[in-house]
Parts: sequence; C-alpha cells; structure tokens
Amino acid sequence: MQLCKCWQVEHGKGICFGTREKDPCSCNGDEGSCDFYDYIRKRKEKNYMTPEDYLMQVKDIDLRIKSLDGELHDAEAVDDTEYAEELRERIKRDLVKFKELKLRIRDEIQQIGDHRLSTLLTEYYIRGKTWEQVAEAIGMKSVKNTRENLRAAALKKFAACFPKYFL
Repeated sequence: MQLCKCWQVEHGKGICFGTREKDPCSCNGDEGSCDFYDYIRKRKEKNYMTPEDYLMQVKDIDLRIKSLDGELHDAEAVDDTEYAEELRERIKRDLVKFKELKLRIRDEIQQIGDHRLSTLLTEYYIRGKTWEQVAEAIGMKSVKNTRENLRAAALKKFAACFPKYFL
C-alpha cells in the first residue's frame, strides 16, 4: 500500500486534504483506493511511482504517525480507552513499517554513488530537513538551485540506479 499524501484522520474520520472542502474519504490512506482522483487510482493499478513518490513514503508515514499520535492524545484526554488502545496498535504497526522503509530507502540512496546528491536526498526525504538546511548541509549557497536543479539531478540519478521501480 502506498500512503496517500492527502489522507488524514480528524475526529476519528478519514478526510481528504487534497480537496478544497476537506471531504470525507474512505481510502484509509491507500492511494489505490482514492475516492476522488482517477489518475491516482490508475497510477496505482499500473504500480507506477515516480522517484519522488517513492522517497516521499518516508515523510508520509512520519506525518501519519504524528497525526495518529495527536489523535491518541485527544482520546486519552477524554478518557476513551478503547479508541486510544486501537490508535496505539496502529501507531505500533506504522512505526515498524516506518523503520523498515526508512532503512531500506536510506541504503538505496547511498547506492547512487554521488555523495552530494545522496546527502541531499537523505537530508530532505529521510531526515525531513528544510531546503535551507539541505543547501547548507551540502555546501550550496542557493536554496533555489538546490531545490530545483540539484534535486532533479539527484532524483534522476536515483531513478537510473533502480529502473525496476520506475518507468
């Protein structure tokens, strides 16, 4: 399952943040079950993922865990123990996925061979740094150049290392 970037849980219900009205969504975070966008479902049917989609999975799971953690805090505040226990179990499962995915993608990034580009991908996608922090980490003065040009080069090099993942 590829996590949907737009799906969040609010007050115990799935919400699509990809729609202006933040409509209720029953995809449960699975992009292939998206209620709103045909192109997302078609991409899932073809098992197609861009290099950025692939790398963004780490950030997506991290956001989902943070959202569930906030919801857990709310449930504990109103003493809803049954719901809180269900959320704890979901958080545990997501943490296991998160750790495995993060380690696998970190190892794959290191295989691209260019230290500066692999650092860029690691700092942004794995460590969650801002583009300003990424530029500083790789010794670049221009944040725009880092975000636009070097990121494109890094994603292209990453995709070339793993042609089985990407079209």
